[in-house]
Amino acid sequence: MTYCPKCDIVIRGEKQCCPLCQGKTADVPQGKSIPEMAGTEAFPVLERGISSFTLAKIITFLFLTLEISCGAVWWLLGKESQWVVFVMVGIFVGWLDFLWVMYLRSNIIKLLTAEAYVAIAVVTFVDHMTNMHGWSYAWVTPFILLGLGIITILIAFATKLRASEFVQYIALNTIASLLQFIPIHYGLNPVVLPAIIITACYLILMAGVLVFQYNDLKAALGRRFNF
Repeated sequence: MTYCPKCDIVIRGEKQCCPLCQGKTADVPQGKSIPEMAGTEAFPVLERGISSFTLAKIITFLFLTLEISCGAVWWLLGKESQWVVFVMVGIFVGWLDFLWVMYLRSNIIKLLTAEAYVAIAVVTFVDHMTNMHGWSYAWVTPFILLGLGIITILIAFATKLRASEFVQYIALNTIASLLQFIPIHYGLNPVVLPAIIITACYLILMAGVLVFQYNDLKAALGRRFNF
């Protein structure tokens, strides 16, 4: 601590000149009252950390390194090594998923919704690449949508969200459940019962939203689409 005789103030830290008058400082005189926190530095040095942007660049570099390495392995083993292609696609999806997590980490419901749709896209792609047995449409997609709906409602009630903050996700999931009828129509879903049950549950839930929370849904969609 130092003292400015001209301004009659005690200055935090070891300063050689007064920040007010720029005069020379001196030792604190005997009997001078010292304000609370006067012993701490006025401008503390903060520990430097890794910013989100820097972390994203580091992770992107690591993902590119893995992709290039897998490409080299695929070239050396021959193009018959299809498993390398699955690994490369998985790495790319993982990179996109990481960026989604970084962007949506402040909204847990939005993040989980995006994660669920990424999972549906991945399992559907894998199903198509393995001779299309239809297990992605018959079992995985319906149960992902079911779990997503349950988790959305539980989080909304646990965090005491207003209806206008989560009903748009119920509407979006209802649309996603209705899209399950496309593979049913084209005969790609060998077991249609789970998809029909989950779709019916979402339609009932959406009917409740329209009847009891229509204004909240309208407000949420208005904010989303600016109307």
